[in-house]
Amino acid sequence: MNFLKYPAFLVLLILFSCGNKQTSPETGILSEKKMVELIVDTHLVDAILSVENSRGEEKRDLGLFYYPSVLEKHGITKAQMDSSVSWYMKNPEAYTRIYEKVIKELDNRQSAISPADTLQQ
Repeated sequence: MNFLKYPAFLVLLILFSCGNKQTSPETGILSEKKMVELIVDTHLVDAILSVENSRGEEKRDLGLFYYPSVLEKHGITKAQMDSSVSWYMKNPEAYTRIYEKVIKELDNRQSAISPADTLQQ
């Protein structure tokens, strides 16, 4: 009978570890839709800063302006964003869905720009 204790313990351990993943965000965590909107805008700021002609300290100052503006636009705090990113990183299926939507949205926005509006490479 002693040999039955260990397999039963392993089965319980596996069940509890698998059942611990949450499928929906807890209270205070941004919804997937809100995360998509936030990440899209954050990537747009990244793009602006990457092509901005300013250097070093000027670029840092622009970042200090743009990133808080994104949070303000969406009515969230940095703490809410940090908590949400942390939660979604622990839930990779949800984070993957979010990034698939982010990529789709950025692709849609890029394709909406006419070739005359794009920078020549």
